[in-house]
Amino acid sequence: MKYRIQFSKSGRLKFIGHLDLLRTFQRVLKRAQIPLAYSQGFNPHPLLSFAHPLALGSTGLREYMEMQLEKEMEEKEILARLNANFPEHLHASLCERIPEGTPAAMAQVCAARYTIGLPQVGIDWASRLAELLSQDAILVEKLGKKHGRKQMVSLDIKPLIESCAISQDGTMELLCVCGSEQNLKPDLLVHRLMKEAGRPELAYTETIEREELYRKEEGRLLPLLPFAR
Repeated sequence: MKYRIQFSKSGRLKFIGHLDLLRTFQRVLKRAQIPLAYSQGFNPHPLLSFAHPLALGSTGLREYMEMQLEKEMEEKEILARLNANFPEHLHASLCERIPEGTPAAMAQVCAARYTIGLPQVGIDWASRLAELLSQDAILVEKLGKKHGRKQMVSLDIKPLIESCAISQDGTMELLCVCGSEQNLKPDLLVHRLMKEAGRPELAYTETIEREELYRKEEGRLLPLLPFAR
């Protein structure tokens, strides 16, 4: 039986990486006596995965995990057991059995929505963003592979931005491409904006929260849960 879980990751847990989060879930499931299934073969591994890794230092309001169990359980019971055993700053809010034939969450994800708090240092961030978005291309440097070797490469991130706006209090609302094939890390846009404002030293003073992950159905963006709409 396969289930999809919606959960939040906040507080100091923003400093644990993807693999540590995976191990945390494995320990919690064991303590909660939720019968996680394992793959067959010489080196069995737990049938547990996340929709899309959350960047280190970011919080997640609605993250998604999928798991396969050895036997069927009530969704409410799964939620209750998880939350009774989760460490502080992890909380599960939804659980649904995955309908037959549904693609894996990591294959469904196509977009993400972020809320980003920019430092209040007397900069008109909204005007700076408008200037940046008016450019034909928004080029950033990132570590990538070229000719099979890791090196800094130039990337135009403008096609990856679906919408972006900054309110008067310096809060950025960003909807961007997110997935296994194409993905915009929000800090690339934020740090490019800081460079545009002449304050590159402000990099990493922002706060980033991923609010939602989306799938596309009949041309509409829908959250990964609930399944029924």
